[in-house]
Amino acid sequence: MNTSEPTTTSSATKLRHLATVLHDPVRWRILKELAKGEALPVWVLAGLARSTAPKVSKHMAVLRKAGLVTTGYGRLYKLAAHLQPEANGSRLDLGHCVLKLDAEF
Repeated sequence: MNTSEPTTTSSATKLRHLATVLHDPVRWRILKELAKGEALPVWVLAGLARSTAPKVSKHMAVLRKAGLVTTGYGRLYKLAAHLQPEANGSRLDLGHCVLKLDAEF
């Protein structure tokens, strides 16, 4: 057992993981749509994100695991409660950084 490795995840490691999650253009477009405030099903998100429902479903699992989205009644996805989008949905406050969602890949 190597005792020199930290047992907790550092902020830098969390930020790197978040950057990896957000790097995908489809996930970016999904967050952009959800930042507008409406809970949406996968099939609607697929059309808005210019992807297929099976692919978006996999992206939603990644976003859910990262703590960015939640699913509710009727499998409607919405942003996690701790995220604070601006009223127009153009920016999303993640606490330690702010995403400018009107940027395109």
